Amino acid sequence: MDNKMVKVIAATVAVVIVIFLLISFFNMPDRRSGTERVGDAIRNLPEGADKAVDQLGDRTPAQRTGDTIRGIGK
Repeated sequence: MDNKMVKVIAATVAVVIVIFLLISFFNMPDRRSGTERVGDAIRNLPEGADKAVDQLGDRTPAQRTGDTIRGIGK
């Protein structure tokens, strides 16, 4: 195999690994305890009761990261 083919294969493998890691991150289960969920709900109460109630249910780490990013923009 020539050098160019090795680089293409390595790049393809790297892309597949990154895609796998992203899919795993977006489907990770919510491991927060009950007290952590209540704390998150209380922190989001000023944004509205519906936002606070959303924090009590199962939320993936990606959803919580999105909440944090939206909170930074305010």
